[in-house]
Amino acid sequence: MSHGADLVDSYASSESVQRSFCRRCGAKFTFDWAESPEHLWLAVGTLDSELDMRPESHIFVGSKAPWYEISDDLPQYEGYPPQSG
Repeated sequence: MSHGADLVDSYASSESVQRSFCRRCGAKFTFDWAESPEHLWLAVGTLDSELDMRPESHIFVGSKAPWYEISDDLPQYEGYPPQSG
């Protein structure tokens, strides 16, 4: 078991979403959406090392701050990305 793994807990925030968090500090870790099982949303601010992956898209751009400018060519979605399948 990894150090601190015993402090990670999860709960169903809705019928199709499971979220994980740290029981000690409350930090959010993951968002697992049953309708998109090929994706796992991860709070990358909780990591302390480089990832081997890069973003594929921007989601919820319909509610981003008006001063935040997206300056790349990745796909943008107003809400959740379209479901595959």
